Amino acid sequence: MKNYSKNDEGACVKCGTCNTVCPVYLATGNEIHTPRGKQHLNSRIAKGEVSAHYADVFSKCLLCGACLEACPRDLDTPGLVINVRSELSRLSGLSFLKYVSRKALVHPSLLSGLTRIGSAASMLLGELLPKESGLRLRLQGFAQEAFKLPAAGYIEKLKAESAEGRRQRQGLAESGISFFTGCLANHLQPEIAESTQFLLDKTTGCNGVVPLEQTCCGMAALAAGRIDEARDLAKKNIMVFEENDFPILTSCSSCYYQLKSYNELLRDDDEWRQRTARFTERLREFSTFFLEQLSATGDVLSRADNLPSRKVLYHDPCHLRFKLHITREPRQLINLLPGIELLELPDGPKCCGQGGLFQVAHPALALQVRGRLMADYDKLSAPTVLTACSGCLLQWQLGLAAGGKGGKAEHLATFIAKHLQ
Repeated sequence: MKNYSKNDEGACVKCGTCNTVCPVYLATGNEIHTPRGKQHLNSRIAKGEVSAHYADVFSKCLLCGACLEACPRDLDTPGLVINVRSELSRLSGLSFLKYVSRKALVHPSLLSGLTRIGSAASMLLGELLPKESGLRLRLQGFAQEAFKLPAAGYIEKLKAESAEGRRQRQGLAESGISFFTGCLANHLQPEIAESTQFLLDKTTGCNGVVPLEQTCCGMAALAAGRIDEARDLAKKNIMVFEENDFPILTSCSSCYYQLKSYNELLRDDDEWRQRTARFTERLREFSTFFLEQLSATGDVLSRADNLPSRKVLYHDPCHLRFKLHITREPRQLINLLPGIELLELPDGPKCCGQGGLFQVAHPALALQVRGRLMADYDKLSAPTVLTACSGCLLQWQLGLAAGGKGGKAEHLATFIAKHLQ
């Protein structure tokens, strides 16, 4: 990560453009929650004027990237926030992760949510999820039981197969596809991984090769300011995917962004710089990849002609919308499906308020951010919401369950797979 601890406060001209796009400021109206407010506070941190209050201020950021997109001077406030979080333990004796844990323990809605999920979630958090999985922290913030726990994770099922069985099922030739599952598709909703494999089989003739030792992409660790931990996870993933030179597909938008970010994360590491570049060059984003594949296989799509017409809303994950500018491809992919009417929010895309650790540290504020999105959604008649981001998908599932209006949020992979079966 870049070191923003030496940013000059004068670099921010205080124009206020970031105020108009920051989802946290739009929810609270408090200037201290704006990106320019954090830029100002950073100058105080550099001077050593630090207290535990700063942990609260710098925790109130979704790291969505909207401010960076809007800033006329290209100030990377999300990068600044990550670096400040990494420094908090040294500056004030309170790490961001400890702050999040403390908030989670005292917030009534989190405690009631954990109670409702009960022993099943306790088992999931305590036994099934690896310590490095970003889902461990995310699951602590669930306020509704909007999911069913799988009996075993996707990779665990693969490990139970024989090596020969995996080779036969993958149908590998001299070329193929590697598959980075991500924590959600591996541990919590393995049907996403299974649907992705189904789509790969339909469009390429083989299933993805799944390195069994792959681990979390590291986004949650990085968001907590645990930069060294994020680097360690990056190196593990790079290493296990070096067993072949295949393109690497992932079904999660946030994972894709984090994997692409390995170049910056490891840019100062001479030993890993070239290996990282080769890894990131192989990455393929879900909607772009399958748009290309399905556009070339019209006979597969023709089988869905007899399905009833359906209205759907596509939700733009912030990491794709602001940081990678991938908004057209998911919509084109959905529009390939016969009988689908793609709707748009009346006031344009909005952040869902999940933000990984943000939803854990500030559940009430996350609900405010999500509330703005749900208010727009209620103006539509779209029973199905589609997205390819694990965090956004969970947030939509919780929001729709809480609203009690019968809407359903699905991953793009599972939705498209149903149309092709």
